[in-house]
Amino acid sequence: MIQIAIIVFLIIIALLGAILCYYQDKKFLLFDLTENRHLGRLMYFSGIALIGVAICGALIYWLLPLVWTLVTLVAASLIAGLVGLSFATNL
Repeated sequence: MIQIAIIVFLIIIALLGAILCYYQDKKFLLFDLTENRHLGRLMYFSGIALIGVAICGALIYWLLPLVWTLVTLVAASLIAGLVGLSFATNL
């Protein structure tokens, strides 16, 4: 059961991280936000979702006796979420 939860969190982080990386490479879109509001909303949602994953992972870690790999999962998703939010707020 715990392994399934870790795999689901990793898949969610991978998908949302892929969205952030896909739009990060399109730097010409980042500076033209008056024409591309959808990009800002998508990056904001990705950042919020990654932080949500980090919080859910932390709750599971504190409520259940999990292994230390979840600590790195929580830290990585929290950092990625904050990076995504910084992109979205700069937009």
